[in-house]
Amino acid sequence: MVSTFDAAYQDVIPNERLVYSYVMHLNEKKISVSLATMQLKTEGGKTILTVTEQGAFLDAYDDAGSREQGTGFLLDQLGSSLEP
Repeated sequence: MVSTFDAAYQDVIPNERLVYSYVMHLNEKKISVSLATMQLKTEGGKTILTVTEQGAFLDAYDDAGSREQGTGFLLDQLGSSLEP
C-alpha cells in the first residue's frame, strides 16, 4: 500500500500562523481532503501552539480516529524535541 500526502501552504505568517490544505491517497484512491491551521501565541514567556483541522473523508472511508492520533503523536514528538 502506498500512502501519499500532497500539501499546499495557503497562508504563512512567520512566528504567528501557518495554514495549509492537503489531499491524502491510499494507492490511487483519494481518501480525504483537509484544511489545517497552526497558530503560535506567546504567553508568559512560553509559546502556545493551537492546531485546528477540518477533514472531509471521502467515499465512506472510515478514519476511526487515526488522523487525530497520528497528529497527536507528531506533536508529542515535536514537544519532546524542544525540551531542555
